[in-house]
Order: sequence, then structure tokens, then C-alpha cells
Amino acid sequence: MNSAVRSGTLSAGRTRKRSVAAFVAFLLGLSVVQVVAAPGVSAAPVSSATDRQEHPVYSRDGIAVTYVSYLLPLPADAPAHPAECDRVGFLRYRVADGPTNSRDADHVVVQQQGLGGGAINSDGVSFNTVNSARNLGTEIEYWALARRSACLDETFGFDVALRTGNYLDAVDYYFNGKQLDGQKFPGFKQSHDLQVTDWMGLERVVRDQYEIMLAELPDQAERQRKFVCTGISLGGLVTGMFADWDFDGNAATNDDAGFNQCAAFAAQDSMITSDPVAIQNTPFFRDVTDVIVGTTNGVLQTGFRAGVLPRTLGPAPVVGTKAFMIYRLAGLAAHLEPDAESQLLSHLPHDLEVDLTLNTLFAPTWSSFVTNGADGSGTMRDFRFTNDALLGVFIDNNSSNFSLLQQGIGALDGGPLQDKSFPNPGEVTQIPLLGTYLRLSAGSQKRVAPTDRTVLYTWRNYDDVRGVPYTAPNHEVADIRDVARQLATGGPTAYWETYFPSRVVVDIGAGFGGARSGEMVNLRYDNMSRTKPNFAAFAGDGVVGSTAGVLFPPPMLAQVNTLPGYNHIDTIGAAAIQNNGQPDYSGQYLAEFITGL
Repeated sequence: MNSAVRSGTLSAGRTRKRSVAAFVAFLLGLSVVQVVAAPGVSAAPVSSATDRQEHPVYSRDGIAVTYVSYLLPLPADAPAHPAECDRVGFLRYRVADGPTNSRDADHVVVQQQGLGGGAINSDGVSFNTVNSARNLGTEIEYWALARRSACLDETFGFDVALRTGNYLDAVDYYFNGKQLDGQKFPGFKQSHDLQVTDWMGLERVVRDQYEIMLAELPDQAERQRKFVCTGISLGGLVTGMFADWDFDGNAATNDDAGFNQCAAFAAQDSMITSDPVAIQNTPFFRDVTDVIVGTTNGVLQTGFRAGVLPRTLGPAPVVGTKAFMIYRLAGLAAHLEPDAESQLLSHLPHDLEVDLTLNTLFAPTWSSFVTNGADGSGTMRDFRFTNDALLGVFIDNNSSNFSLLQQGIGALDGGPLQDKSFPNPGEVTQIPLLGTYLRLSAGSQKRVAPTDRTVLYTWRNYDDVRGVPYTAPNHEVADIRDVARQLATGGPTAYWETYFPSRVVVDIGAGFGGARSGEMVNLRYDNMSRTKPNFAAFAGDGVVGSTAGVLFPPPMLAQVNTLPGYNHIDTIGAAAIQNNGQPDYSGQYLAEFITGL
């Protein structure tokens, strides 16, 4: 965008904004402070990141994975925090015998993670995209970014258990007071222990990405030619904000703008936008929403810093701190002892958060849920599972009652089953219109639960489901072995962040609602990602493509692909080879898009 035109537009907008702001402030009894950046000419941006470190993680099938981190300290006024919180990093995937310097790669994908997802969350799509691109004759890199809040992850118990080979070491460390290597877990952090997350909102997330991109490829022309900026789920929304962020705070320059750092944008079961309902297209609405939403956002930020608002999802069942820890531990158990009878549930305490999480995910009927299995159906703890089967019960699309956790990883086996109807049967999602939105609760597939408390239930992997009456091979797309390995990861980043900052979600909501002052003052541009090539991939069995994808469609010229049989997380976690012998559609389609740039 021409900077002079942009500056003139902003100047005209300020005049309208003053009058509207005065009117709204009178009605609300608020005073509005206008923050205007002084125009000027800025030098080429230089990253503040220093002390680059790179450590190997694993190498497989000719793809090398390393963890790259930089020293990029938090501001001086940030609360006391671990030294790790002054570093930012990413998992780097590249062809092992290809270029060692990112500048020599044909393209570099930079990916933001979804809500609560750590860098290893995207291990599948990262690996598969690099591999597919190599098969297409293009050597690319894939950077799965780790949000700075990953520095607070609880990983020690996992690191020890991976060394000892005993998953119960980690379970008992986190839940039963067991000491490991002379260290005792001090307990899960509460909101008042996490003041540093107030400094880890949206602005910090997008600026960390910007600093890493500058540090790795200092030349802007190179960045504009090579970087493909992408995100899964909430990460797509973050990428939309990144694209429209003014990183030097100077309205007269835009070389530093996020959209000028990327050659293209890609959404993985998400959308890339900072203004989905086009508020910024209408001056009156733009100014009114900025005053109202911006002021409200300022109050919310004060609430976080005062400790009034919860800084994380904390004690919430299913999506809270202990819940995500349990999923990780189930993955650890399945990784270390997949076929052994699981002892995980017997080592978990009985408390409201744990029991409500297990009940919500497992209950086959409303009666079972309301009575917590006392109607004779039993609870998850009453049945016997191998570790693989227990992990499947937690997250499989034919078992779990929570759609956003679901993956198509196979089928429960070894004993009799009954159909689930809580919170609704999967079959009702076939009802026109209403069914689309019912997918939000428990997914689109038939779900089943065990009925025999004496047998040991086992698991059939995604590529061994032929003949299973309640699923089909084309709806099972992720290898439980890969998923378990990813969930079992300890340092440097966990599969699920232990303490994902709520503030990131609030900031995105403020930006979508029209806030462009206060914390959002540098969200200066409007959907500039649409001026570049765009790609969107939607999970065929998910809900995003049929809801948000319809209400807020990708740019008209975007490459849009549907991933057949995929659930939301399968978009980034599918097996390298599908049941029809084809490569992972998510990685293949993205690689094809990149190769065509």
C-alpha cells in the first residue's frame, strides 16, 4: 500500500474519529485518549533477538528436526519469571541433506499454533509438508512456532518418565506427591502465580514471530519471497492479526508491516483475517467500535493485571490445566506401554475437575452423565483398557464426546460396545442446517462405549479398521503411534501448553470487535493478507469449513481444499500415508500450493 495514501486516509479518519469519540464518550461517561504515531522515515528493521541456539530433536526418513531458540527478553517491568521465558523458539523441519541455512531454502512455512497447542502439536503436518514438497522437487522448511508461554510448561515428569520407561513416574509425580530425582512437584500453578502471562498477550505473540523472522532472514526482499505465514485454528486468527500489525508503530512506513514479511498466507481449518465482518470498511462503525470495544478491552486488561480475571483456563473441566495434563499422560502411557493394561486412571485422584472431565468425555447417555455412571452404566474408571485403548477413548472421533479433541485414530476392540447418545448421537449431524452446528459438541461420527467391565478393551490402529461396523477406513486418518509419541513429549515444548494465557483470546476478540486503540493501537491495516496468494484447508468431518468457512469465506482467488475424513486436529496430525495409499492431504495440498508460488 502506498504510504502517502495510507497516511492521508488515517488523517481523514482521525477527524471523523474525534467527533464520534466525543459523542460516544458523552453517552458512556468515558474519556478517550487518542494515540497517534508521529510520521517519519524508519531504517530497515533489525531484530532484537540474539544468542541463537539450535539443538537436534530427531531425524526420520530424511527429515531433520531441530529446536531453534533466541534470547529475546521480556520488558523490564515484567514480573519475576523463569529464565526460559526470556527466550523464544520453534521446531525447525527441513530436508536433512538439503540446505543447512534457511536463506537457501526455496520457501519457509511459519506456523502459529491453535489454542493451547505447543510446537510439537503440529509435528505431523510439519513433517508431511516438507516431505511432500521434497517429492515435488522443492526444498522447504517448516517452522512450528512455540508461543512464549511454553516456557511455563510442566515437562520435568515427562522427561524423567521417558528416561526410566515408566509412565507412572510422571503420573505419580504430578498427582500423588512422588519425588523424581529428589524433586517434588509443587502443584499446578493458579492464576495468581501466573502474573507474567499478562505480558504474553497477542502483541507479544505476533512480535515474537516478527523478531524470529527478521533474525533468520534479515533481508526484507528475501522474507517477502520465501515466507509462507500460516496457522491452525486460533493460530490462523493470530496470523491474520500478524499480517495487519504495524511493528514499528509508524503510520508513515509499512516495510515493517506483517503482510510485507510474507509471500503468501495459509489457513489450516481456520481463517486469516483481522476484521472478519469488515468493520473497518465503514468509518462510522470503525470509530464507534474502537471507542466501545477498545475501552472495554482496556478494562479487561486491567482485570488481568489486577488478578480479577482468570489468566488461564485453570480448573475448567475438559479444557483446563489438569485435563490437558491427563491427555498428555495418556499419550505417554500409550507411547511407552501401548499394549499393557493401563493403570493411569487408578492413579488419578478423585476431585471435581478430574472426575467431571472423565465423565464428560466418556458418558454414553445423559442419564450416565447426570448420575456419573450410578445408573448402572459405570464410569471410565470401571472398565479395563490397554494404554492405547484408553488414549483412544479420550480422543478418538468414535469415542470422545468433545469434538475439538477428536482425531480419527482407529477403533475400540476387545469387547461389546453400545452406541453413545450424549450429548447427542453423531448421526443427528446429518440433519440439514441444524446438524452442522451440532457437530460443535461431539463431532459428526457414530460414537461407542464399552459395556463389559471384565474384559480388557484393546485398540485397532487407523490402518486396521476394515470391517468395523461404526467407522470406515476413509474416516480414520491419524496413526495412534505418532499421536502418542507427540503427546508424550517433554521439553522443550509440550503438546498442550500447561498454562495457555487467556489474554490471547481476549485480545483477538477485541481486534475482531474493532478495537484499534490502547493494546490494539498497532493493529493498523485491514485484511492485507488478502493482497497475497492464499490457501485454505478445511477438515471434511470438522465444523469450521461448514460454519466459519461459509460465513467468512477465504479470498475469491484462494486455493481452497477439503481434507476428506479429517477432524479438526487431523488437519495438523494426520498420518503420512492414508488408507487409500495417498500422502497426508493436508501436507500434500499445502506443498503443492507452495511449489506453485
